Amino acid sequence: MAGVLIRMKLAIIRNSMTGGRAAWMLVGAAFGLLFAAGTIWLTMVDLPAEKVRGDLLACVFVMWTLGWLIGPLWGGSAVLRADHFALLPVPRRKLAVGLLGAAFVGITTAVTLVGFTSLIVYGGRHGLVPALVAAPVAAVQLVFVVLLSRVAYALFGVVAASRVGAAVTGLLFAAMLVLTQSGWMIALAIAYSDILTTGFSATTTTVLRAIPSSWGIVAVDAAARGDWPLAVGAPLGLAVLSGLLLLVWSIELGASRRARVTIGGGGAHGTPGTGPVRAVVVKELRTWWRDPLRITTATVPLFWALGTVLLPLTFDARLLLPWAGPALALFAITSACNLYSQDGTAVWQTLTAGAQRADVRGRQWAYLIVFGPPAVLLGAGFTWWGGYTWTWPWVAALIPALLGGGAGLIVYASVFGLVPGPDAHKRPSNPLERADTTGQSNVLFWVGLLPAVPAAGVVFLGSRLDLTWLTWAGVPVGVATGVLVAYRLGALAARRLATHGPDLLHTMRTGRAVPAARATPQKGSSVEGLLWGLGSILLLPQGLIPLIFILRGVEARSWFLAMYLPAAYGIPVAVVSALGGLYLYARAIMLHVDTRAQRPEVT
Repeated sequence: MAGVLIRMKLAIIRNSMTGGRAAWMLVGAAFGLLFAAGTIWLTMVDLPAEKVRGDLLACVFVMWTLGWLIGPLWGGSAVLRADHFALLPVPRRKLAVGLLGAAFVGITTAVTLVGFTSLIVYGGRHGLVPALVAAPVAAVQLVFVVLLSRVAYALFGVVAASRVGAAVTGLLFAAMLVLTQSGWMIALAIAYSDILTTGFSATTTTVLRAIPSSWGIVAVDAAARGDWPLAVGAPLGLAVLSGLLLLVWSIELGASRRARVTIGGGGAHGTPGTGPVRAVVVKELRTWWRDPLRITTATVPLFWALGTVLLPLTFDARLLLPWAGPALALFAITSACNLYSQDGTAVWQTLTAGAQRADVRGRQWAYLIVFGPPAVLLGAGFTWWGGYTWTWPWVAALIPALLGGGAGLIVYASVFGLVPGPDAHKRPSNPLERADTTGQSNVLFWVGLLPAVPAAGVVFLGSRLDLTWLTWAGVPVGVATGVLVAYRLGALAARRLATHGPDLLHTMRTGRAVPAARATPQKGSSVEGLLWGLGSILLLPQGLIPLIFILRGVEARSWFLAMYLPAAYGIPVAVVSALGGLYLYARAIMLHVDTRAQRPEVT
C-alpha cells in the first residue's frame, strides 16, 4: 500500500513541478537547507560553555517542530488526502501507514532530515557510541514530527467546525507563526546575555528537555554519560508517542465522512438592498461570518499583529506597539490573497449573471469592512499605549495605504494568480483544507508594502526636514494611494474575470491550467517567480529597510548587508540593492506581459 501511494505522490509532484510552483518549491528548499545548515553549524561551532550546546539545539528543534505544525495550515491540503480513498475497501490503519509513507516523499521531509542529522554530529562530539545512538533516534524524531503535523492538522479541522473553534484555530496558528518568526529575538537575547557562558537556568533546561522534540538530545546525553536506562527510554518513549499519534490519525481517517461544515447566521434575513455591489457586500460579509475557513483567514492577521508587537514587551520594549495597525493591514493581504479559490466553482454564478465588476467591487468593500476597523482601532490604541508621539503621522499614513493596497491586491492576486484547491463542497472532512498559497503569500507580504512607500516617503522627508505640515501630508498621500491602487487593480481584476472567467472556472474545477489547445504553456513562469522573489529581497530587506535604519541611526545588523558596512558605503549599497530590486520587478512585469501576449485568445 505504501509503495503504491509513494509512486502516486511522486507522479503528482512530477506533473505539478511546473511554472511558478516549481520556482517556489526550489526557493523554499533553498531557505530550508540554509536553516538545516545553520542547525548543523550550531553543533560544530565552539562555544564558551559546552553544556549550553544541548539547550541551544533543543531550542532549534522546537522551532523545527513548530514549522511542521504551521506548514500544513499555511501550505494547504496534502497532495494525497484520505477523501481520495473514501470509497476503497482499505482498512483505515493500513491507509494511515500508506499515507505516512507517502508523507516522507517531499522536499520538506528531505530538508528536515538534513537538519536532524545535526543530532548525529552532536553525538559525535561526545564519542562514537553516542553518535551511533543518535542515528536511529534522528529517524524516530523525523517520524514524530511528520505524524504530529498530520494529527494536528486533522484536529485543527475538527476544532474549526464552529465559529469559536475557527477563531481559536486562527489564534493557535498565529501564535505558532509568531514564535517561529521571532527566533531572532531569542538569538539576540542569548547573544547579548551571559547564557553562552553560564548556560540556561536549571528550570529552563528541565522544561526544554521535557518537550518531546528534545528527547533525542536527552538520549544522546544519557549515552555519553553511560546512563543507559535513560538512553534507551527516551527514544523508546518517542517511538511510543509516535505510535499513539499514528493510532489517533488512523481513527481520524476512519471517521465517517462529515457533511460540509456550515455555521448558521442570526434570525434576521433582511433583503440586501438595491444594487449588485451591495448585494455582493452582504453576501461576502455573511461568508466571512459563517465559513470556518474565512473566519480563520480573518482572525490570523489580528492575532499575528498582536503577537508580533506584544512579544517584545517581554524585554520591556514598546517600540513595536504603534505598528500593530499597519501590521494587521499588511498581513491581511497575505491571508486573503486567494478568495476566488476559496469559493471554488461557485464563480460560475458570477459569470453567467455577468456581474464580474460588481463581484470584485463587493469583495473589496467587504474586505475593508472586515479588516479596516480593527486596523484603525489597533493603530490608534497601541500608538497611544506605546507613547511614541513621533509615530502618529507614520501610523495615520500607512494604514489607509496598506488597506487600500490590500483591497486591490487581494482581488488582483485571486484572479491573475489563482491557486486551485479543494472545492468548497469537496472539503467536508476538514473545513480548513485550501490551496497551497505559500509562494503567493510570501510575495504579497513584500509587494503589499509598495502602496505604503509614497506615504512613508513623504512622512520621512517631513521628519528629516523638521516640517510638521509635510509630515502630516503623508496622510492624504496614503489615502490617495490606497484609493488609486484599490480602484486600478480592482478594474484589472474585473476585466480579467470577464475575459478569462471560463479559464478560471476550468482551473478551479480540474486543478490544472487551461489545455494547451486553448493557451500556450507559460515557459517563463519559473523565471518570473524567481524575479519576483529575488526582487523582493533586494528591494526591502537589503534596500529600503537598511537604508531607513542607517539614516535613523538604528543599530540592528541582522542579515542586512549594508548594516555591516560604514555609513559612507552602506547607503550606496542599500540604494543599489533597492534599485536592483525595482529592476527585477520591472523584468518580472515585462516577462508576465510578454507571456500573456503570446497566448491565443479564447475562442
